[in-house]
Amino acid sequence: MLSRLSLIVIALLVSLALSDDEDKDNCQTWADRGECESEIVPNRNFMLDKCKSACDKYYKEMEEASKEAIDAKSFFDLSAKDIDGNMVKFDEFRGKVTVVTNVASECGYTESHYKDLVDLWSQLKHKNVEILAFPCNQFGEQEPGTADEIKKFAKDKGVEFRMMEKVNVNGSEASLVFKYLKKEARMTKIGWNFSTYFLVGTDGKVEARHNVMPLHLKKGILKQLAKDEL
Repeated sequence: MLSRLSLIVIALLVSLALSDDEDKDNCQTWADRGECESEIVPNRNFMLDKCKSACDKYYKEMEEASKEAIDAKSFFDLSAKDIDGNMVKFDEFRGKVTVVTNVASECGYTESHYKDLVDLWSQLKHKNVEILAFPCNQFGEQEPGTADEIKKFAKDKGVEFRMMEKVNVNGSEASLVFKYLKKEARMTKIGWNFSTYFLVGTDGKVEARHNVMPLHLKKGILKQLAKDEL
């Protein structure tokens, strides 16, 4: 079975074969997804060669986005809407360990990661812990549903933690939450759905964990909580 990385490379190379001209729509989509800075060399080279104007725009917008994120002095200064459209002020998470990630309903990782997230929440929900799951349709259009559809899907998976509004996580239109988290974790982009879990400590300090299962976060969460109890 082809990996998602291989599929991305193939998609880019196929588009190259179809046309020598820059496909503005595809180029902008790939740029917003972070392919201008891809760790996959063929992807990055393709973007810088065939999608130069989209990459130039991407870098300019990212510079502006970085400045915007700097305006938020702390994670607790942020706010975002939940999946029902209610504004959530992150100040309420002071004194808690908060897990933040981007999710999708039609991803190859959906079943395993939702199961682990549900298990993690069931084990820690009585402690000072929050899980914020942000649906995202930016990777392979794997979260195409409406808020109501996503909410029902999550409920059917047994989700009781907080589902948030669908957002972008990369590019100029990314949620300010993810702009801030990436800045604090010294990241330029999110790789895919479920690929990065941000752990925000009780003091607001941000750590990023990549390519891990949610239950593997439990040790770090408990360590943070234990430290606060000393």
